[in-house]
Amino acid sequence: MAAIGFRQKLSSWVQSPRFWAVCFALWVCFVWGHSLLDGDASSAESSRFAFLLYPWLIRDIDLATFIIRKFAHFSEYAVLGIIAWQLRRTWRGVTASVRASVLPLVLMVAIPILDETIQLSVPGRSGSPRDVLIDLAGACTGLLVARTLSGRRHG
Repeated sequence: MAAIGFRQKLSSWVQSPRFWAVCFALWVCFVWGHSLLDGDASSAESSRFAFLLYPWLIRDIDLATFIIRKFAHFSEYAVLGIIAWQLRRTWRGVTASVRASVLPLVLMVAIPILDETIQLSVPGRSGSPRDVLIDLAGACTGLLVARTLSGRRHG
């Protein structure tokens, strides 16, 4: 019986906007934490993963590192898009049309711009409009994946 009560409480918590707001904030901190790494630390982190591709899939280590870096941008923001969708879905304090369009769009545009702006002040790093576009593509993909999966579950 206690397990059923715990599962109900957990389910109720996961369905609350507070849960998703905390997840969203923590994920933004994770993303921005990576942006605060100096150039050497960021390169070392990317290189560790690049060696998974090199030499089996890609014979150029610089290209492998580039792909890993851009994939990291894309995937971090895809996760953020999924979390933003869940936050939007559970937030009951605003009309449905505002929740459906404005909140995810504003957050998904502002956060990558701030992310790249943060990198401008970090030694060995630079902000890039291309990375903002990659981030936005990841966020849109995450939103679409979450919307599609949510529609299948509830539709």
